[in-house]
Amino acid sequence: MAPSDLTREVLRPPRRRGSLLLKVGLGILALPFALLLFLSGQSKAVEARAWSVICKIALRLQTDEETRRLYRANPALAGAYRDEAAFLEHVQAHRAQFASLPDLPPRADRYECVAGPNGFRASLQGSGGTWATFEVRQDVLLEKVPGEGLLRLEFTPTRRVRKRDPARRGP
Repeated sequence: MAPSDLTREVLRPPRRRGSLLLKVGLGILALPFALLLFLSGQSKAVEARAWSVICKIALRLQTDEETRRLYRANPALAGAYRDEAAFLEHVQAHRAQFASLPDLPPRADRYECVAGPNGFRASLQGSGGTWATFEVRQDVLLEKVPGEGLLRLEFTPTRRVRKRDPARRGP
């Protein structure tokens, strides 16, 4: 062997196939954790915006015309109320309790919000003790949300949703 061949052999780093496979394997294992962190961050962002969305909805409920527009712009509400008039009547009965919401969310015994990466469900106690439940979703990759994304708006005497209400749809 010539001295130049020996020098090339000594300077060439040894091949490590195992380390490349290890890096690829660890990268694949890290994907679920990265996805979990991303979804958790998205949920926190949605939860942070939830109160401003609730305040905008409550503001729209203060007039009959805006209440009608809200109903028409969110077809999912038709699943809970038999028609626009029933929705308007239900809102009118509870409107005053949600007329002036504070800039910041109330304390935990009057407000509860559970958020996911594409929406939230929140319960808010009005000034007269009635609870309003809001469910809002936004469009995601393959899921198209109808209308503006308000899927549910109900008023109940407790946090729990009533099973039967004459203004609601169904038997």
